[in-house]
Amino acid sequence: MSTVATERRFPVMAVVMGLAAMVVAGLVIASLLSANGWNPTALVKFTPEDPQAFEYAEGLLGNVVAAPGLGHDGKFYFSQAMDPFYLSPEEHAVYLDRPTYRAQRMLYPTLAGAFGLAGPEFIAWALIGVNILGIGIGTTITAMLAQDMGLSAIYGAAFVFNPGVLVSAMIDTAEVLATLFFVLAVLLLHRRKAFAASIALTASVLSRETMVIAVIGLVAYLLFRRRKLGWHLILPFAVPGAWWIYLRARLGSLTDSVQDTQAVGAPFEGFIGAFQRWISAPIDYPDLIMGVVLMTVAFLLVARTIKTPRLLGAMVIGFAGIAVLMVEPVWYRYFDSSRVVAPLVTAYVLLAAPEPMRGDGGPETTTEDLIAEEVL
Repeated sequence: MSTVATERRFPVMAVVMGLAAMVVAGLVIASLLSANGWNPTALVKFTPEDPQAFEYAEGLLGNVVAAPGLGHDGKFYFSQAMDPFYLSPEEHAVYLDRPTYRAQRMLYPTLAGAFGLAGPEFIAWALIGVNILGIGIGTTITAMLAQDMGLSAIYGAAFVFNPGVLVSAMIDTAEVLATLFFVLAVLLLHRRKAFAASIALTASVLSRETMVIAVIGLVAYLLFRRRKLGWHLILPFAVPGAWWIYLRARLGSLTDSVQDTQAVGAPFEGFIGAFQRWISAPIDYPDLIMGVVLMTVAFLLVARTIKTPRLLGAMVIGFAGIAVLMVEPVWYRYFDSSRVVAPLVTAYVLLAAPEPMRGDGGPETTTEDLIAEEVL
């Protein structure tokens, strides 16, 4: 008996998993906020080391929690949300370190900024709220995908407990949405809704441009299975491309305030360099453990996908390649490395789960095996 359902019932357990995930994420965020007087700017991460941007934030928000060091990317998403369509770039986008690069990731700040209609205080809270809601929805979708694969809805936890997803929610960044729409696309492919899947992939790429790796993986998988490619697979390339052209027109007069940093290098060079720093005294256990786990997952996924090519594995195998090529500064802190390869972790948990069994003891046929029979 196939796990493909002729009539789908309301996914009660998947929704329960999603609600539980929102509670988990809410508690994590609440612990951070309570330690900072319930000031939402604690997650935005503005830093006095960038005095102009910090003064900009204080002018809009009043009391701003100062982040240590260089802060983090939430400060850029806040500036983007203030003017998501860059109608007045000299007022807000000027505080982006690399305006055109940052502005590619438009979906998260556009939603948090209510398409340009929201004020600064609303945005500071909305950056948090969008991610908590996204974790709930993403966990629900992952649980539904797991059920379509013949697994328990419990596997929806592969979304909320993905380190990159949780970290994203803790520092107001876009990986929650990028991973959510990726998982949604896979679910829609399982249900043979190819056009809707292309739209979901487009949203994923508009959340984080590196998600185009998943689209390339999908195209490669279909060509490997000798399937025809539907016209709609151009959307995840064309729509972000059109947005980039728009950005060049709107932000062309702005220059980068920092030198463009190289994100990839020679294979394993970055990981080895980070490893040497992790084990130097004092040993950096959190980053060491997370780094080793992420690299191990990357290797295991590649081995599994080569042995048994599956759609989900094909769509994330490119992130294993990114892991091999990531430079030392990205590897060194798990707050960065875990977000880069976030889709890889959730996908591997689903792929590594025990396969459902038929009554005769053989492996169950799942929708995963049937996708390539369709013309996408």
